[in-house]
Amino acid sequence: MIQLSEKSQQTTLPPDLLIRILKYLPIASLPNFARACRRFKVLVYDDELWEQRLKTLGVWKDYENGDIMNAPVEPLYVNAKHTVKGKDNNKFNQDSKFSEFDPFASPPSSPTTPNNTGNLLDFAITTANSLIPGLPLDSFSQKSRAASTGFARSSFKNIFLELLPYYLDFRHRRKDSRLFKEYNDPSDQSKMLARLLSFGKLNITLDSEQINNALETTIEYFENSALHHFELAYNVQNISEMQKWATILLNLNGGSACIQVFIQKNSIFFDHLYDPMDNFTCLTISNLGELNYMQMTEFFNYVEEEMNKQASLISQIFPQDADVFYTFVERVVEDVIIEYITILLEESCRRDISLYLKTVVATHQRCIHVAKVLWKDAKPGLTKIRAEDLIYQMFEPFMDKYLKEELNYVKARSEDEIEKWNQKLINKSMEAQQDILNNANREIYKRNYLTSFRKILKLPTARSRHSSPVQSSSSNISRNKRNSASSITSSNPTLNLTDLQSALSNAKLDKMQQMLSLETALQMVHVNKDSLRRVSSFTGYPDKMGYRIKETLESVFITLLQTLGPLHIKPAFNTAIKRLGDFKSDKSDSESTSSDLAPLVGFFELVHIADLIQQMVQVYYDEEMNKFIDKTDFLNNCNKEKKVFEKILDESVAAGLNKGIQVLIDHVEFILATEQKPEEFKPANDDSFDLQPTKACIDAVECLSNHTKLVIGCSDKHTLDVFFQEIGLRFFGTLTKHIKKFTVSLSGGFQVISDLNHYCSFIISLRQPNITPYFIALKELGNIYIISNARDIGLFVREADRFNGVLHAEDVYEFCQKREDWMIIKKEVDKELYGLKAEDCTIM
Repeated sequence: MIQLSEKSQQTTLPPDLLIRILKYLPIASLPNFARACRRFKVLVYDDELWEQRLKTLGVWKDYENGDIMNAPVEPLYVNAKHTVKGKDNNKFNQDSKFSEFDPFASPPSSPTTPNNTGNLLDFAITTANSLIPGLPLDSFSQKSRAASTGFARSSFKNIFLELLPYYLDFRHRRKDSRLFKEYNDPSDQSKMLARLLSFGKLNITLDSEQINNALETTIEYFENSALHHFELAYNVQNISEMQKWATILLNLNGGSACIQVFIQKNSIFFDHLYDPMDNFTCLTISNLGELNYMQMTEFFNYVEEEMNKQASLISQIFPQDADVFYTFVERVVEDVIIEYITILLEESCRRDISLYLKTVVATHQRCIHVAKVLWKDAKPGLTKIRAEDLIYQMFEPFMDKYLKEELNYVKARSEDEIEKWNQKLINKSMEAQQDILNNANREIYKRNYLTSFRKILKLPTARSRHSSPVQSSSSNISRNKRNSASSITSSNPTLNLTDLQSALSNAKLDKMQQMLSLETALQMVHVNKDSLRRVSSFTGYPDKMGYRIKETLESVFITLLQTLGPLHIKPAFNTAIKRLGDFKSDKSDSESTSSDLAPLVGFFELVHIADLIQQMVQVYYDEEMNKFIDKTDFLNNCNKEKKVFEKILDESVAAGLNKGIQVLIDHVEFILATEQKPEEFKPANDDSFDLQPTKACIDAVECLSNHTKLVIGCSDKHTLDVFFQEIGLRFFGTLTKHIKKFTVSLSGGFQVISDLNHYCSFIISLRQPNITPYFIALKELGNIYIISNARDIGLFVREADRFNGVLHAEDVYEFCQKREDWMIIKKEVDKELYGLKAEDCTIM
């Protein structure tokens, strides 16, 4: 047999565990447990055991810090709302027939525990010195909570002795029980019945279940009788009687049955005659373009009026802590409002998706107005947060479908606008381009267009339900070409979309819209703005749905970027770049295109339109999206997609400019090759020349000048600098190859210098310090054709500093070979250049 050490043997259970066990014992068993030993008696007296029972009765008061010993001197229990004035129980306490059920009665004396006599409640807590020798110290020294005060048990005893006779009286299931004989007032009867019902949960006797069944049957009979009286009072609208019986039922069991009767008898659930389908028979559109749901307005006005009436009635009948008005509103929302708007939204969706989206917003605004009426006018027990949360929870099931349909609608409308423009391009005859706008007018048009666009964006936010109709200002727009654009900004400040389109048409901006359409972009922004305004009306939603609404707001804007960029701007640039690549200069159109290249001009105008569209998007982003997102958050989807949109535009412009530069330089080469005549640099009569540039030079510079002016204002300064520098470098290479094609006489050298001066003046006008030295060196190079002395020519070639590193001696030597007298002076030039003489050569 295994012998356990003394340390491993558990002598007794911890007091905390014993108290846990005691909580499950019937009250009748506690005296027997206390008689077992003094330690058990101490545990039976502990407050923790009796606090639980007081809490079950609903009369225990907890302190915030939980420190009962340091609590202020006041009763540890408070009278519940059901508490009634107790009757005289002295006679009952002296009645011996109930002593067997009283756990607080004095137990018989025990020969082994002489001190365990007298009333158990009057027993003082024994000190450690009086404990039986050999036993552990006082149980409270091992408990986790503070020492007991005895107040909880004393309080429970008073309640126990008061309620026990009434409770045991229901054992006989008599209709004329003691309670109804001693308490005549129904209000007191309801309070006592409620107290006895809680009392029965404490497992008082061994047959508590049978007594509780009898008690519940009596309470049910009493409740039905009280409900009958309440209904009679409701039928005759006797407010005082309704208030009386409602209070009785609230004291009995919370009054849930009474509240339901009051709500169900309201006529709003079965007596209103508002049909949702009536909205579609008399649907009208206001001057602001908004739908007028007259029938829906009347329905919600009726609901709000009825709620106000019921709020006043409820405040007179029920106490505020019963929260009856909230229950009533909740029922109205579920059974009346939801049913109405469900039919309304389903029918509007079946008819037209645009109508559905507007209807969702209109119904939501009316529901929010209901919430405002509830917390602002009705008020009983409803705060703003509770009222709005009730409406949000009601409307949330409709939001999933709405958000999905809203995104699909914006995407479909945007793609439709692009498809209309593409079809227009297909049907449009390829007519010769009209007069090109000069740079100054183009900038005026763009600036005024953006000014009007900002006004358009601000217009919807300034709309009022009762504002006057927007008056058209198209008649104020001048038809003069120069004044038409400026008339946009001077017109009525309440410009609408029609005004801007009219001004756009009058401003002749269609000259710049060969492949991109401002009108299409404007329509897409307008559709996007309307959608954004609709979705933003739901931004008050909390939690997960609020996050989804914010995501939808971002997705609406992203839809604009993803359709406008890849589906409209990028294809237009691809077409323009393809036309540039297919363009070839030939003699048949050399005269008509000597100054203007149709594909290149079209591309530059395309860049201007794309730049204006990008500015429109930026204005829209600044005016609208900044309300919902942080523009500095580089991880935000809108900001990232906007960067992608700008990158598409930048890459398209860069690719087009690269191709355009090549087309422009090729055409300049074509002009020089076809118009430059050999006799211009080698005249037959040396005396017949002037110092004016040749026609080829003038036409080449004019072509470059016209096309470089077109690109000004369509991109940032850095891009323009790169563009001009690339043109200068390529033009420099073209001129060096071009000059080497001709033989230059001494008198023709002056013509070369005249042409080079004209080229250099054009390059200086571009204000690009990086390429100016090339043409200054080229202009200096022209002097090689007017030097007559061969020795001086050699010295000229050797002076490398003269060209600032742009041209080396070998390069200058090549140009020198194009002199008419080169074969004559070659030996002298080489001698001066390389320092070789006849005597320097020896035969080895």
